[in-house]
Amino acid sequence: MYRIPIEDKLYKKLNRDASINKYFRSSSVGGCMELIELYYRSTDNFNKIGWENFYLTKERRDRLNEIYLILREKLQNMLGVEIQDYIFYRVVGQTYNGFVTELNIIKEFQKEFPNIDFIKANPQLDEKYFTDFEAYTKGLLIFGIQVKPISYLRMSKPYQIKSKENHEVQRQDYMRIFKVPHKIVYYDKGVLLDKEKIFNEINTILVSKII
Repeated sequence: MYRIPIEDKLYKKLNRDASINKYFRSSSVGGCMELIELYYRSTDNFNKIGWENFYLTKERRDRLNEIYLILREKLQNMLGVEIQDYIFYRVVGQTYNGFVTELNIIKEFQKEFPNIDFIKANPQLDEKYFTDFEAYTKGLLIFGIQVKPISYLRMSKPYQIKSKENHEVQRQDYMRIFKVPHKIVYYDKGVLLDKEKIFNEINTILVSKII
């Protein structure tokens, strides 16, 4: 996993700055989660160096350099190398860490439920229905899962609340169209929260499918 390369307090402060955040939108740095999923599906040896090489095409390197030059003017109290490290971590490192954490959380489910196949949803399904993984047993879809950090629950700014409301609409659409439950599971520092409760709920779903 990548480590935050600057002081944690400063990193969070920069991430809250709207005048900086606009340079990290997908229109600027690419759809990072979609790109890392493409890399994940393209290799049998998913790793940090492979992800860096996959992401850092000449075009994207040039774009990150453009962002660096802009932030160098805005953040004159920071060293140039600190700004470079911040950009690299926020785009490449944070994407990798989040994706690997999702995979690790799902491995816990797979260990607990060896007869269920947890399949990574394609990016289009994720975007349309707020779904990271789908759970199958004997080829039958039984539920969808979205994996989120605990910070998602704390999001309270108006635009964040609106985003969460849209996610809930997407969840409801998923359940209506595919006629299966949809679970949001949370983690904190890489640890699955409310594990026993979630596992019990999945067992209930399994029993209902058997009956």
